[in-house]
Amino acid sequence: MHQYFRRRKDMQRTYQFILITILLLLVFDIFLNKPELFPSSRISPCYSEPPPASGKLNSTIEKSEDLLNVLSTMDLSNQTYFIDGFDRFDWYRSQLFKQTKGRSKRASNISTLFAYEFEHEITVTTTSWNRMGHRVYCRYLDDNNVEIGIPFESLTYPEYIASCKKREGTRKIGLSVERDGDFVPLPIIDRMLKKPKYELSMCIASIYGDEPKWLMFIELIEHYKLQGVQHFYLHIHHASEYDMAVINDYVRTGEVEVHYLIERDMRTDDHWQMVSIADCLIWSRGETKWTIFADLDERIYMTNYTGTILDYVRDIKNESIASIQFRQQWIMKTELTPPKYEGDGQLDKWMPTRRWHNSSGIGSPGHTAKCIVDTSKVFIMFVHYVTQFFPATNVSEYVQMRVDPEEGLVRHYRDLSLGDWGRIWLNTTLQFGALRNTDYPSEFLGKLTENVKRRAKYVYDNYYY
Repeated sequence: MHQYFRRRKDMQRTYQFILITILLLLVFDIFLNKPELFPSSRISPCYSEPPPASGKLNSTIEKSEDLLNVLSTMDLSNQTYFIDGFDRFDWYRSQLFKQTKGRSKRASNISTLFAYEFEHEITVTTTSWNRMGHRVYCRYLDDNNVEIGIPFESLTYPEYIASCKKREGTRKIGLSVERDGDFVPLPIIDRMLKKPKYELSMCIASIYGDEPKWLMFIELIEHYKLQGVQHFYLHIHHASEYDMAVINDYVRTGEVEVHYLIERDMRTDDHWQMVSIADCLIWSRGETKWTIFADLDERIYMTNYTGTILDYVRDIKNESIASIQFRQQWIMKTELTPPKYEGDGQLDKWMPTRRWHNSSGIGSPGHTAKCIVDTSKVFIMFVHYVTQFFPATNVSEYVQMRVDPEEGLVRHYRDLSLGDWGRIWLNTTLQFGALRNTDYPSEFLGKLTENVKRRAKYVYDNYYY
């Protein structure tokens, strides 16, 4: 173990030395052979050698500027810049090569979503479908919307993500598919945080589809607030005006942030979920310690463990644990939720946690499970599990911990009719045991009902639609 870390540190020192040496040699060469780049009284006025052809000079300037941009923003003593002892951008390319066994491809177009500035890079998320491993160029703008330096060649990896080297003075950034092509500048979201703002947050899977969402959404938020969730990240692909009334009310109170997914490359609604997961992985990184990834109809809760989800993650002291995976139980939802609010009595009958109890057995470990992750340690996230962790720094490796059903569980209110789920998947879930009645935890049900009623009444009691 100690030899491994010693070798890695030696590699980092060697790499740092090579970069600094290249920089010094390049600057020295320019100083000797291109004095016109250094207007100074120390340069002899007798120098009369004509400047080289503009193409060669521009090439020299571009190379030196690019290297200066890299090294000026790269803290060679800061280990967060490196990944597993390598320049982080070289590491990204190596991971792509392992996946594709070839070079990056040229993108026909690229649609950007948001840009986030971290200590070591600027990460841009995208919505373009089937663009993994495609070449893109990072474009940097200053306060006056003037482009800074030459474009930096990057690639889309993992899918829906492109990483850009930082540049001094950058205020906006965009991606283009050609070095000098068109791009849309994005403001940069600050993730240069000394410590997370939140201990526990939630990434809600993107909202789409025709079923009314207002009641399911209120119950989701109020359930997880009782479990200690302090902030919610939400992606919306399609939502009705009626549903947006309550979503916007949670935005008003600062509990929910929304990113809208705008259509460009056509795909079915469910394919937007991976866009929301990729963006939320970056969106929450550094701002929260632990992040829940779950759907609108899923309620994670602790079973025999005495405490909330927040209590549970606070008890995790092992730094190698980067993902906590919960097994799933399906609750048979046989009706669509009401289209509109009609008062407290309606909620007593129609809140999902109060109305549906017919339940499957508990799924096997890993089967359509859901996770709570430390996004600073996760490189690629899938719907049900972490696809790839970053190489670990202070421990041998990052790992996923599976939670026993005796400690925690996912209660999934699965509509049998939507997506023809009952016909396609019900028999699979019956393999985990016969159907039986189970209940939402009684210790939370009273407070949950009270909170759902309060929010629904506030938003919809005088709502005109």
